[in-house]
Amino acid sequence: MSAYFFQIELPEFSTEMLSVIPEHRHYINKLFSEGKILSYSVSLNRDMIWCVINAEDEQVAMEQVLAFPLYPYFTDLTCTALLFHNTLPSSSPGIFLN
Repeated sequence: MSAYFFQIELPEFSTEMLSVIPEHRHYINKLFSEGKILSYSVSLNRDMIWCVINAEDEQVAMEQVLAFPLYPYFTDLTCTALLFHNTLPSSSPGIFLN
Protein backbone atom coordinates (compact mmCIF):
# COMPACT_ATOMS: atom_id res chain seq x y z
CA MET A 1 0.00 0.00 0.00
CA SER A 2 1.07 3.55 -0.70
CA ALA A 3 -0.01 6.88 0.75
CA TYR A 4 -1.34 9.77 -1.35
CA PHE A 5 -1.77 13.34 -0.13
CA PHE A 6 -4.78 15.22 -1.49
CA GLN A 7 -5.29 18.96 -1.37
CA ILE A 8 -8.87 19.89 -2.19
CA GLU A 9 -10.20 23.41 -2.70
CA LEU A 10 -13.84 24.23 -2.06
CA PRO A 11 -15.93 27.27 -3.03
CA GLU A 12 -17.44 29.62 -0.48
CA PHE A 13 -19.47 27.49 1.93
CA SER A 14 -23.18 27.36 1.11
CA THR A 15 -26.34 25.93 2.66
CA GLU A 16 -26.45 23.48 -0.25
CA MET A 17 -23.03 22.14 0.77
CA LEU A 18 -24.17 22.02 4.40
CA SER A 19 -26.91 19.54 3.48
CA VAL A 20 -24.28 17.10 2.16
CA ILE A 21 -22.07 17.21 5.28
CA PRO A 22 -23.75 14.34 7.22
CA GLU A 23 -23.40 11.97 4.25
CA HIS A 24 -19.84 13.15 3.67
CA ARG A 25 -18.84 12.63 7.33
CA HIS A 26 -20.38 9.14 7.28
CA TYR A 27 -18.33 8.24 4.19
CA ILE A 28 -15.11 9.66 5.69
CA ASN A 29 -15.67 7.75 8.95
CA LYS A 30 -16.28 4.56 6.94
CA LEU A 31 -12.97 5.02 5.08
CA PHE A 32 -11.19 5.64 8.42
CA SER A 33 -12.64 2.44 9.89
CA GLU A 34 -11.49 0.51 6.81
CA GLY A 35 -7.97 1.97 7.06
CA LYS A 36 -8.30 3.75 3.71
CA ILE A 37 -7.89 7.27 5.13
CA LEU A 38 -4.90 7.99 7.35
CA SER A 39 -5.66 11.65 8.08
CA TYR A 40 -8.32 14.22 7.24
CA SER A 41 -8.29 17.98 7.92
CA VAL A 42 -10.52 20.92 7.03
CA SER A 43 -9.45 24.56 7.18
CA LEU A 44 -11.21 26.85 9.65
CA ASN A 45 -12.92 28.81 6.89
CA ARG A 46 -13.99 25.54 5.18
CA ASP A 47 -12.34 26.28 1.85
CA MET A 48 -9.66 23.56 1.94
CA ILE A 49 -9.54 19.85 2.74
CA TRP A 50 -6.32 17.90 3.18
CA CYS A 51 -6.31 14.14 3.48
CA VAL A 52 -3.96 11.20 3.17
CA ILE A 53 -5.38 8.13 1.45
CA ASN A 54 -3.90 4.65 1.79
CA ALA A 55 -4.34 2.72 -1.49
CA GLU A 56 -2.78 0.19 -3.85
CA ASP A 57 -2.08 2.89 -6.43
CA GLU A 58 -2.94 6.49 -7.34
CA GLN A 59 -5.93 5.49 -9.45
CA VAL A 60 -7.56 3.66 -6.53
CA ALA A 61 -6.84 6.61 -4.22
CA MET A 62 -8.33 9.02 -6.76
CA GLU A 63 -11.46 6.86 -7.11
CA GLN A 64 -11.98 7.02 -3.35
CA VAL A 65 -11.71 10.83 -3.37
CA LEU A 66 -13.98 11.17 -6.40
CA ALA A 67 -16.61 9.24 -4.43
CA PHE A 68 -16.61 11.86 -1.64
CA PRO A 69 -20.16 13.23 -1.37
CA LEU A 70 -18.71 16.76 -1.50
CA TYR A 71 -16.90 15.99 -4.77
CA PRO A 72 -19.35 17.99 -6.97
CA TYR A 73 -18.28 21.11 -5.06
CA PHE A 74 -14.51 20.67 -5.47
CA THR A 75 -12.98 23.60 -7.37
CA ASP A 76 -9.46 22.15 -7.48
CA LEU A 77 -7.88 18.83 -6.59
CA THR A 78 -4.22 17.84 -6.41
CA CYS A 79 -2.72 14.48 -5.55
CA THR A 80 0.84 13.83 -4.46
CA ALA A 81 2.34 10.38 -3.90
CA LEU A 82 4.09 10.22 -0.53
CA LEU A 83 7.28 8.38 0.30
CA PHE A 84 5.95 7.92 3.84
CA HIS A 85 3.36 9.38 6.21
CA ASN A 86 4.07 9.46 9.94
CA THR A 87 1.54 10.20 12.65
CA LEU A 88 1.60 10.02 16.41
CA PRO A 89 0.37 6.65 17.65
CA SER A 90 -2.95 6.87 19.43
CA SER A 91 -2.38 6.64 23.12
CA SER A 92 -4.12 4.08 25.28
CA PRO A 93 -4.80 4.68 28.92
CA GLY A 94 -2.12 3.21 31.15
CA ILE A 95 -2.71 0.10 33.19
CA PHE A 96 -2.94 0.72 36.91
CA LEU A 97 -2.34 -2.08 39.34
CA ASN A 98 -4.12 -1.64 42.65
